[in-house]
Amino acid sequence: MTHRKKITSTQNPLVKHLVKLRKDKEYRYSKRLLFVEGEKLLKEVKLPLKRVILREDKTGFLEAEEIQYVSKSVFEKISGVRSSEGVAGEIAMPKEESLAGKELILALDGINDPGNLGTLIRTALALGVGGIFLFPSCVDPYNEKALRAAKGATFKLPLQTKRLDTEGFHVYVASLKGAPATSLTFKKPAILILGNEAHGVSKKREEMGLLVTIPMSGDIESLNVAVSGAILIHAMAFPKERVGTP
Repeated sequence: MTHRKKITSTQNPLVKHLVKLRKDKEYRYSKRLLFVEGEKLLKEVKLPLKRVILREDKTGFLEAEEIQYVSKSVFEKISGVRSSEGVAGEIAMPKEESLAGKELILALDGINDPGNLGTLIRTALALGVGGIFLFPSCVDPYNEKALRAAKGATFKLPLQTKRLDTEGFHVYVASLKGAPATSLTFKKPAILILGNEAHGVSKKREEMGLLVTIPMSGDIESLNVAVSGAILIHAMAFPKERVGTP
């Protein structure tokens, strides 16, 4: 482990590099590196830490190839959080993994809000989803807000963006035009496709499987996609535990 001299200038090349990792998707993917902030999240990552960045008032407690202390003003420049802990890290971007052989896959089409994406990833992990496929229209799962919302789940589930192989899977597509989820017997292995917050799934995705909706009472037309996703994932993951099932 190497300790570097404290950085006090916001114009330091490392500072500019870290800010670009946090803000710029193209830069992240070109370097295959991620900026991760917060002690708890860094401990959840379970991956080797290339570099830990500590505000000058913090004490080193994480193992990394390099420990870099920075002044308070520099950490404010690097950080994406208003009231930061003063702890951040740089890690290698995880490699994409195959989703072959998974019993339940969540596929996301056009999710624009990073908070929703992170919450869906965390929910998927909690409910036993085997992996997540992201269509190109989705926000980056390594966006800083998505990472914070997922609370480490991003690094514990296989993520895939290249190609969704539906052969051998029962495909269910969330849509207001679909059959009530309570009327269906979900079969596995299965893929659940969720769509954009405002417009739902695209026409192309609608044609990929059986449309399914969540029956609701009252004057509510639709639910937040993260809430809808949690309800449908639970119905598919634990079909015998649905309310009203004998």
